[in-house]
Amino acid sequence: MPNSNTDKLLLELVACERCKNPFMMNKGEKLSKQEKGEEIACENCIKLEERKIKLELGVIDSVIESHKEIEASILEVKEKIDISKAHFNKQQFLEKIKKKSEALTKSIELLQKIDESNEEKYLDKYKKLFDKLKSGEL
Repeated sequence: MPNSNTDKLLLELVACERCKNPFMMNKGEKLSKQEKGEEIACENCIKLEERKIKLELGVIDSVIESHKEIEASILEVKEKIDISKAHFNKQQFLEKIKKKSEALTKSIELLQKIDESNEEKYLDKYKKLFDKLKSGEL
């Protein structure tokens, strides 16, 4: 049985640069990492960093998703406001039409009364109504 050091797995105890806990590393691997400028970290720290990155990405995704939901709700509220404004404007427009229609109906009635009776009071009422229509009060 040959007794050679090359057949054996040679490990050394190394301190993690992040948590300072000791862990086993292949002999010479520490030197090669130091030459390359890589950080010497244990498996726990590496896994912890990976989980941290996943969590940060998850948080960013959830923030983006909630931002999109908030934008959608704002747009929905804006649409409701626009519909309400349009309905309000439509209602005002209908009220104006109704008032003018009533005034025109009244003017026709007054003209008919003037034609039938030829009384002065109907002429005065018609003149007042005509002035209101002309000025835009109705």
